[in-house]
Amino acid sequence: MIEITTLSELTIDGKLALHRASSSKELFNYSTGELKAWFHTQRALCDAIMVGANTVRVDDPQLTVRHAPGENPLRVIPSSDGLLPLSAALLNDGFPTLVAVARKAQPGTVAALQTKPGVEVVCCGETEVDLAALMDILAARGVRSLIVEGGSTLLSSLFGHDLVSRIIIKHIPVISGDPEAPTYLTLTPRAGLNLGVSRWRMDDWFVKGGIGVSVYAREAVT
Repeated sequence: MIEITTLSELTIDGKLALHRASSSKELFNYSTGELKAWFHTQRALCDAIMVGANTVRVDDPQLTVRHAPGENPLRVIPSSDGLLPLSAALLNDGFPTLVAVARKAQPGTVAALQTKPGVEVVCCGETEVDLAALMDILAARGVRSLIVEGGSTLLSSLFGHDLVSRIIIKHIPVISGDPEAPTYLTLTPRAGLNLGVSRWRMDDWFVKGGIGVSVYAREAVT
């Protein structure tokens, strides 16, 4: 079974970004060198790292280990239609990347992804990527730990399918003030998802480079 950790940056008013269409990288810019090193160490400790397709479109992330020593994790991108920008950094640097699509993805779209260096495409799900099936695929390949860095839609799906083991939140001391900026979870209900109350316990709390970091684990069911 894969241990899935979500690692997010949140403003004081609970936003993943400063504005609706802005990149979450703007929040990362508030990090100190000490926090960046700690953050990238978390990446290096995991077998795989995941973000959603919209994060790739908006942020164009590298998802590599750069501010600390360690190996790059396998990058995993669930994209039901496979419509990722072919110019995206993680599709062109040659590091191992797995794109998960649903059966609705067009053959030409899949073929274009498969021409990219280091990119593999797997299909799981009919109209949307089946995240539980994707975890089975990753586990069969030896992945034991996965870190998820968002965005809101992907996080909501993981929590809705009860797949998350641990939560890490970096509390960035700024206020977005934009009511349309993305929140930690998408509140719109989706078929098959249960975003009801779930219990978590605080496992750790510390300050790294002037930024508070909270760590939560699942509350044991008695």
